[in-house]
Amino acid sequence: MGLALMTSTADIGGQERTYQEDALRLDSGFGRLRIVRGARDSVVVSIGLVRPTEVARLFASSPNAVTEAKVFEANYRQGIWTAAVGIAVWAAGFAISRIGENHPVPLGLTITTVVLVTYGAMRLDTAKRALSKAIWWYNRDLKQ
Repeated sequence: MGLALMTSTADIGGQERTYQEDALRLDSGFGRLRIVRGARDSVVVSIGLVRPTEVARLFASSPNAVTEAKVFEANYRQGIWTAAVGIAVWAAGFAISRIGENHPVPLGLTITTVVLVTYGAMRLDTAKRALSKAIWWYNRDLKQ
């Protein structure tokens, strides 16, 4: 009996993590972008407007995910700041339009605002798509 117990394999809980515990997903809301892990929704990375976004280290185990994470990092910050500058230009144009009847200045600022906000939104969209792809590649490469 003792010999049978010594030769049998024992499955000790906690040694192997399951896919459900390690898989990542993107949780986004208004002004919030987070990467959460597993069924318990533990926050791994909270991506803010001002904080640096170094998510490539998170995906180090998957080369394809690292590539997509670098695309995210290259586009996210520039998209945020370009859109913010566009909104600031719009606010300046609005203030100038209230001062007097100088229509060419506000019209030029409005066009600039549209261009900046559109460009920033395109960069943010590219960044978010790349982050979703990075998470997909990471989850794909996890052991099932």
